[in-house]
Amino acid sequence: MDYYYGLIIFICFWNPGFGNLPGPINVTMESINFRNILRWNRPTDLEGDVTYTVQYKMDVRSSKTDYKTICVTQELQCIASVISYNSYVRVNAKLQLNISDWVTIYFDPYSHTIIEAPEVKVSSRSGYLDVSINGPFVGSNDVSVKEKYGELIYRVAYWKESDPANELVVSTTQNTEILHDLDTWTMYCVKVQAYVSYNDKAGEFSPVICKKTTNDDRTPSWKIALLFLGSMVLAVVFILIVIVLIIKAYKMTRYIFFPSYSFPQHLKEYLNKPFYNTSYLSPQPTEECGESCEQLTFVSEETEEKDT
Repeated sequence: MDYYYGLIIFICFWNPGFGNLPGPINVTMESINFRNILRWNRPTDLEGDVTYTVQYKMDVRSSKTDYKTICVTQELQCIASVISYNSYVRVNAKLQLNISDWVTIYFDPYSHTIIEAPEVKVSSRSGYLDVSINGPFVGSNDVSVKEKYGELIYRVAYWKESDPANELVVSTTQNTEILHDLDTWTMYCVKVQAYVSYNDKAGEFSPVICKKTTNDDRTPSWKIALLFLGSMVLAVVFILIVIVLIIKAYKMTRYIFFPSYSFPQHLKEYLNKPFYNTSYLSPQPTEECGESCEQLTFVSEETEEKDT
């Protein structure tokens, strides 16, 4: 009989899954932008296929609140993004028919979550720097962290690249901020973080972006004068070309339609009469009449003037 009792005691101490099972250790909640992951370590010297159960219940005064199961897994972590309010979170281990005690932690997502850096774009425009801010977001569903907190302030820090110790900070609740009163043609660096005022929670800073400012978009007076003189010269040249073309067209039209010479009056009268009139037709030559030819000379008014 003593032999059997000794065998049972030996089995109890040799098999860690028999009797009271040790629970998970180093239970912590990691939360980034309300993406919550509960992590833990395997109990020391525990072998076999251990199954872990994760549950939570909200921290409310109602006594009827029960724990809700989130995960039943053999991994050492559980995605617990369903928790969006102050809650008690617990996990236990199960090996065959043995179950460990619950290991419970308290989790406040609004205080514990890490606010990542927002997305920032910087562009230089007319002596200013335009800062565009977007996010941060909760997961991949494009829900902004601002919707979770109800408010979100962006702290925009900027400084000259040559003087990093002289850092200036402006705060805004908008997604855009214009940095002015900057030196022209100077390299400035910018970084942005999200901040929640009611619980004094600051997020991570965005990567530093450096941009060079341009001029203030004011045209110097000497450029204005140069542009004015240039436009005047072009206008004068254009007008002269138009005048020359008009003169040439006028001379060509006059030469074609109003020539400098004129026909004698008797030829004009002759040409104005119909050519088919029989009285002007020359009679047919007869055998009795011999052919006679005379030379006809046209004299213009210019020729007469030269002769005189």
